[in-house]
Amino acid sequence: MKFRPSDFNKIVRLGTIKSVPNENNGNLKKTFVETITLHYAPKNRTMTQQYTLLGTKLEDTLMIVIRHNTNVQDKMLAQLPDKKYYDIVGISPDESNNVIRYDILTLKLNQKGVK
Repeated sequence: MKFRPSDFNKIVRLGTIKSVPNENNGNLKKTFVETITLHYAPKNRTMTQQYTLLGTKLEDTLMIVIRHNTNVQDKMLAQLPDKKYYDIVGISPDESNNVIRYDILTLKLNQKGVK
């Protein structure tokens, strides 16, 4: 994969869900706790790839490319600039011996209503 530094012009916030007490009534609420902030480049699929995914669990997913980072795990959530939360459903790490390596993250919109 060849990318220019200017391709990584968007920011993704990665983190987990924690239960914290509500300041008003003390009830627990789930909230996003950021762990890592990274720059990413969107990765587009070809039409053939999109047609291949129709009817599968990966149909409504999107892909982003980040610099290789071993701290990124599939149990994390991602928050993109659209302020929506996405589950990481797949990580494709670059296992080459290149100096600069890239990982592809497959994201699916989180339907659990994280605040």
